[in-house]
Amino acid sequence: MSALLPEVPALPDRPLIHPGKRIFDFSIAILMLALLAPFCVFVLPLLLVLGKWRLQGREAIGARGRPVRLLRIVATAPHGATATNTAYQDFPLLFALLDGRLSLVGPRPIGPHELNDFGGISHPRFSVIPGMFCLWGLRMRSNINYGTESDADLEYVRDSSLRGDFGILGRALLARLYSADAGHCAATQSISGIRFLNLSMDNLLDAIVCSLNNRMRTHIAFVNPDCVNIAAGDAAYRASLSKCDWVCADGIGMKIAGKLLRRPIRQNINGTDLFPRLCGELAKSGHSLYLLGARNGVAEAAANWARSHYPALKVAGTRSGYFSESEEPALLQEIRMTGAQVLLVAMGAPRQELWLERNLETSGALVGIGVGGLFDFYSGRVPRAPMWLREIGGEWVYRLLMEPGRMWRRYLVGNWVFLFRIAIEKLTAGRKKGSAA
Repeated sequence: MSALLPEVPALPDRPLIHPGKRIFDFSIAILMLALLAPFCVFVLPLLLVLGKWRLQGREAIGARGRPVRLLRIVATAPHGATATNTAYQDFPLLFALLDGRLSLVGPRPIGPHELNDFGGISHPRFSVIPGMFCLWGLRMRSNINYGTESDADLEYVRDSSLRGDFGILGRALLARLYSADAGHCAATQSISGIRFLNLSMDNLLDAIVCSLNNRMRTHIAFVNPDCVNIAAGDAAYRASLSKCDWVCADGIGMKIAGKLLRRPIRQNINGTDLFPRLCGELAKSGHSLYLLGARNGVAEAAANWARSHYPALKVAGTRSGYFSESEEPALLQEIRMTGAQVLLVAMGAPRQELWLERNLETSGALVGIGVGGLFDFYSGRVPRAPMWLREIGGEWVYRLLMEPGRMWRRYLVGNWVFLFRIAIEKLTAGRKKGSAA
């Protein structure tokens, strides 16, 4: 393997691992191997001899660019083909944990063929020992992997601490309870009769820019469990969603629904996480933005945030969401006169989707997006949940604690209603499948 790698440069002289972390890694490896001793002594050798399982090795790049070899177990089907992975597939990694080739938490161990993706051995990720659990993997499981793996690794190295590792490990184990592999997703999914475009955040940004460049009018909606509940009792809203060009799944509830229905959701796409990335893309492309909605002064405060972070961004204008029906024609004329090409509407569901359905074309904007409470977050009026809570799908808990009077019905009642709907949908789908068989 060493011939495949460039010469390893000298990395900063820093400890590769905190002594307490190494003790913890070693202790966990010893404990797990002791618990699995009967398996190691009796079951594993037998299955290897019988050819039911086999050990598969792969080359990886360890700390400071040193080559390491890692083993895993794979099940074999008849004629030697590789079958479905076993529950014990990563068991041999405990030996790598024991001798220090791996840590419990660290950047993902990559192969030589991936080295160029990280800019070579000089990447700071190689200054620490790779791990069985990593920050990037945690965010992938939580469907909030909006940045790159390199960015997540840089964040890990920058903030690396024993306490931080415990936090990542705990969140990763918790995320495994509700997460599903989103690596093989259909391009569209249907949940509770609503058709979703199963995009990643990058896909959505690229599609928005494409619509702008080709002057295609596009209505985008984000749908979370509360929206599903509203749509079930509001025919006009349901019809409006069916007419939207793109509907994206928003929130941990939609991810859980996708897992239960075996219709995995690629990413948690929501307006709040989209906003800074959208501002960055618009600043580069030169397209302008109009913010409409929320209380007096909130849209302007959100616009000020955007201007300060993206100085090249063109904010065409702002307006609160409090206007009468008689004022609407003048408002639409104002938006049209600004020449805004992207219109963000923060009025809450279903009002924002219904308003955009009626008025997007008249406004002159090419892309209209209903963004819910986005302006409240970026104006600073409402704090957003910390990242660690978002990584375990607990942002709704934070919002409930921040605004219990407004949010209790949505979350304490609405979440259970939503799960009941999904259970009924799963049961109905199972019966239809049984009847067809």
